[in-house]
Amino acid sequence: MSEYRKSQIPSKEIFGNVNKYESYREAWSRIKLAQENHFFLEAITIQESIISDRLISFLSRPESPNPLPDHTRGRYLSFNQIIQKWRSEVSDTSVSCIALIDAVDRWRRIRNEAIHAIVKSDTGESTQSIDLFLQKAKEAADEGERLAREVCKWCKKEKIGKNSSLSTS
Repeated sequence: MSEYRKSQIPSKEIFGNVNKYESYREAWSRIKLAQENHFFLEAITIQESIISDRLISFLSRPESPNPLPDHTRGRYLSFNQIIQKWRSEVSDTSVSCIALIDAVDRWRRIRNEAIHAIVKSDTGESTQSIDLFLQKAKEAADEGERLAREVCKWCKKEKIGKNSSLSTS
């Protein structure tokens, strides 16, 4: 076991993709620790990773009308491209799903601002105050956690719904 690991070993037996389970367990643990310790950019980065992973999984499913291509050598779609592909694939679905897609897309822009705002400014302009930067980063991390949980729930519901419709056909 690595000396860097922050979360504890699970107390129950895990079935299925153990590595994925452990990765998610570690990710949620790190989000919590990052937010508690005001490392909001770390939380935001992990939240994006979770959202992207769930959406890539959804968009790569065999029954997708236009599945994502295989990813080789770590080349992936951008977060924006993933969201737009998600939007195009579920365009005729419920209002709540469209609202979730819109919320994730708004958060993507807020996340971009938070990640770049610590030192970036227009030429000749000063950067924003550190207090304002931290407040905005905290707000982005809070919203990112909520959205990461919502996307996970949505993807799980989609997977269960598809599996139950397959078993009844």
